[in-house]
Amino acid sequence: MSKTGSSKITAGRAALWLLLVPLYATYGLYVVLRWTLGLPRLARGTRAMLSDEIRCPNGHPNLTRGRFECGACHGVYHGWVGECPLCGAGASWFPCGTCGVSIPLPWESS
Repeated sequence: MSKTGSSKITAGRAALWLLLVPLYATYGLYVVLRWTLGLPRLARGTRAMLSDEIRCPNGHPNLTRGRFECGACHGVYHGWVGECPLCGAGASWFPCGTCGVSIPLPWESS
């Protein structure tokens, strides 16, 4: 009989297991809590993304669909403010059409 594939539990393996299990459990709890606490932000961003207008910090309404200039390729396009259909670049802000103040897009804010 050969001893290939022996599954003996050594003191070193047991100590490593006892050290790593709490670390993995703590990391799993951290991931679950971070995801759970991020749900309200995700809901706000989704609601803003699907809305027809976003208000600037001064309260002026701005349409999320219309004519925009891409900051990456400088192309002018008609469509949704969040992504350039010409080059695929995502927007993180756009200027208010009334006062010119920068409006950060809520789904891009961290």
